Parts: sequence; structure tokens; C-alpha cells
Amino acid sequence: MNRLLIANFMRIKRNKLFWTLCGVVAFVALMTVVSAISEHDTQIDSAMCMFVIPVEIAAAIFISIFFGTEYGDGTIRNKLVVGHDRRQIYFANLITVAAFSLVLSAAYMLPIVILGFPAVALPTVEAIKIVAVGVLTIFAFCSLFTMVSMIYSNKAGASVINLMLTFLLLVVASWLLANLSAPEFYPAYGTDDGIEYVRNPSYVSGAARTILQTLCDLLPAGQAMQFMMGVSSPLWALPLYSAGVCVACSAVGLVVFFKKDIK
Repeated sequence: MNRLLIANFMRIKRNKLFWTLCGVVAFVALMTVVSAISEHDTQIDSAMCMFVIPVEIAAAIFISIFFGTEYGDGTIRNKLVVGHDRRQIYFANLITVAAFSLVLSAAYMLPIVILGFPAVALPTVEAIKIVAVGVLTIFAFCSLFTMVSMIYSNKAGASVINLMLTFLLLVVASWLLANLSAPEFYPAYGTDDGIEYVRNPSYVSGAARTILQTLCDLLPAGQAMQFMMGVSSPLWALPLYSAGVCVACSAVGLVVFFKKDIK
């Protein structure tokens, strides 16, 4: 597997798309820092905690094209011909994209560390914890994108599917959080006794609330949205959900990849 990893890392090092995406996510981070400075924000936490979304979008693009090129150029077929096991190929690719996501995350954090910390403020301990958990969330996204890209060998098709999954999951996560964040009571004005609080009929409670919260925690996009809007579940539980997604996606991807006819 070591030779597979070295070959992958050498390809990434020479890949123009890789460096372009690093520049894009760094620029996004720079804009968030500039916005915080211009608005006289006293905290850098929000800029740090939103890093998962730009990194996941960049990862969806890169992973689809990177592995699609391997199929198109016959690289995967050649790896099999020279005796590499399919399991080794799959996990070498998974480790490669995990390392890629770490570099993307570092590229995002670089402007925040260089400019944001001196000009705005140092991060809180909670923000640092969220960033650490967010890295595991990105790994879950990478496992999902790798599964799709290793199963579907068409570069353009895999790119479309992964990007559609990215935005679909964000839409679902937004819907879940909108339902979970609805207040249980809201004020009704105009009464003789002043403000009266009335129960909100759209408030989700009981088993339904537990199910929605579990779905939001399980979806990597749900975690990413919570990092920006406030984490309602225990922070320590989210890495467990991310690990479950990684295992499930890797298992499905590996099984299908083993059965795939590679020409």
C-alpha cells in the first residue's frame, strides 16, 4: 500500500486543481476575516467554525475528478495488473483524500491564524473543539465522496452526483435545524395583563424531536450546519456519528468496488 500512497501523493503534488482549490478555500477564509474586521467583530469563532462547508464542496469536486481520471487513464486497471489488491487500492485512495482534506482545512485556517487572530481575537476553547470535531466530519464527507467516485467511474457523472449530494444534504440539514430551532413558546401581545406566552403549534417534541436530532447529528451536513448555528447535541457524540458514516460508506464502496468490472 505504501507505493500506492506515494504514487497518489505525487499525483496530488503535481495536480493544478489541488492547488487551485487550496487557494479558493484560503480566499473564502480571508473574506470571512476581512468581513469580521470591517464589522468590528470581537470574535473569530464564527469564521473558524464554518470551515467544513467550503472544504467539503472543494473535496467533492477534487475527489470526483481525481478518481475519475484514474478510471479514464486506465490507472486503476494498471494497478490491478501489476498485482495490487482492490482493498489496498480502495483504502490507499481513502487515506489519500483524508490527507487532502487536512491540507484543505489547513489552507482555510491559514488566513485566520495569520490575520484573524492578531486583528480580531484569539479563538475560544469551544471553537477549537468544534474545529477538531469538524475535521472528523470532513472525513465522513470524504468517505461518502470516495464511495461514489470508486463505484461510478465516469468523471463528469461522479462530479455531478457528489455535488448534488453535497447541496441536497445541506438543504436537508437546514430543514432539520429549522424544525429543531423553532421555539416552544412565543409571545402574544395585546392582552390586558401584558405579554402572554402561547405554545407554538409547530414545535417538535417527544420522539419526533429525538428522531430529527439524531438525523441531524448523523448527517455530516447536519453537523456542519450545527457548527455554524450552535451544537445542540453533546459535542463528544458527533465524532461517533462521523465514524459510523465512514465505516458504512467504506464498507459499501469496498463491496461494490470488489464486484466492479474494470476495463
